[in-house]
Amino acid sequence: MKLVAFVGLHDAGKTTLVEKVARLLKERGYRVCYLKHDPKGHGVTDREGSDTWRVKPFCRKAGLLSPSLFTLWELEPPPLKELIRRYFNDCDVLLLEGFKSVGWLPKVVVGELKVENAVLKVGKDAEPEDIIKLIEELEEVL
Repeated sequence: MKLVAFVGLHDAGKTTLVEKVARLLKERGYRVCYLKHDPKGHGVTDREGSDTWRVKPFCRKAGLLSPSLFTLWELEPPPLKELIRRYFNDCDVLLLEGFKSVGWLPKVVVGELKVENAVLKVGKDAEPEDIIKLIEELEEVL
């Protein structure tokens, strides 16, 4: 499976970009999955207009991970690598949103942000094709 995290400051355009990339990957036959990080525990799933609601139509699975809850309603989520192996192992591409402090994840930085393992820096109006090309060239992480 190929993984890439989209990171950036609040309202940088991460979800809009993930939505475009997910749609194009699905159209090309990839099994796409999505996992959003919710470090403050404020996220809501399946509410019209929410980030997960916007991206989920293009994915086989979608999740929201906060410090105390995973959308599959496990009260003690496992470490990230284990969670990915357990719930997303049937995906070709896992698009993650957030997780800027997870050093081992390759990251697309939207806007201005300094993070470890940035593989591409883009603006909110970036071409999804450039990101798809990058994803196709990435090594499989898990």
